[in-house]
Amino acid sequence: MHSRYTADEVTDTQFVVLRALRKGPCNTSFLAHMLGVTLSAVTALINRLYKMGLVNRERQEKDRRQVWISITSKGLEVLKDVEDRRNLLLAVYLSHIPEGKRNQLLNLLQETLDLFEREEILLGDVLDDKQNPDS
Repeated sequence: MHSRYTADEVTDTQFVVLRALRKGPCNTSFLAHMLGVTLSAVTALINRLYKMGLVNRERQEKDRRQVWISITSKGLEVLKDVEDRRNLLLAVYLSHIPEGKRNQLLNLLQETLDLFEREEILLGDVLDDKQNPDS
């Protein structure tokens, strides 16, 4: 079943939100912090995604102000469609780079991803900055 919402109709910000929600439900505060925007901006964004049928909203019983956002099956389909299209476009561009350089690029990207997995790097830099505020 193909969604009527194509990759062209999902903005980059909506794409980022859908990718985050694929990992599990998030509250609006987390999404606002992740995107670096206000709660009202996230609320407007979530309202659009909700009207498109791509996310669900659920108010918490204990605190009705807390709203948890989750991705719908339709949202997962649209996300996959967007990722497939982006991957195809990337493959087209990368096909114009000689194989040796393409392998170098992939190796560098893998090294970068490996660094992102190492939390102690970030923690070490944060601690160094606190200990040496002049640097």
